[in-house]
Amino acid sequence: MLVLSLVGVTILAAAPLIANAHDHVEETTFWFGRPGDAANVKRTIKLTATDIKFAPKRINVAVGETVKFEISNEGKLDHEFVLGSKEEQIEHDKEMAAMAGMKMTHINGVSVAPGTTSSLVWTFTKSGSLQYACHVPGHYMAGMVGRLTIK
Repeated sequence: MLVLSLVGVTILAAAPLIANAHDHVEETTFWFGRPGDAANVKRTIKLTATDIKFAPKRINVAVGETVKFEISNEGKLDHEFVLGSKEEQIEHDKEMAAMAGMKMTHINGVSVAPGTTSSLVWTFTKSGSLQYACHVPGHYMAGMVGRLTIK
């Protein structure tokens, strides 16, 4: 009985951590690239996140290029900047909607609080089309998404 009680206490103690984390840091590479080394950055791309949109809406990068994205949140709401294909974004949006209120910890994205700037350094390894998107519940469906082309 004591063992079962300790197991129950352990599960209850861990519940807030489980409920507030959506951790994908074990993923280090994606079909389109991987986290980049800041020493290899050749270009910084500045984006603005306002309430329910990104500017610019389109970005082009080159295969092999390491880019530093600087995302400034000029809105009043929290935002995210996540790289992925349209299909990956749709799936991630479903995950985020099911776990509203948790902190995003993807290696291919960053959270950006109102009035702050966050950065993501990325090396693109394969040509293709991606999206950058915000998955705070409701934002992606409202159109907070941009297109990134890798040539």
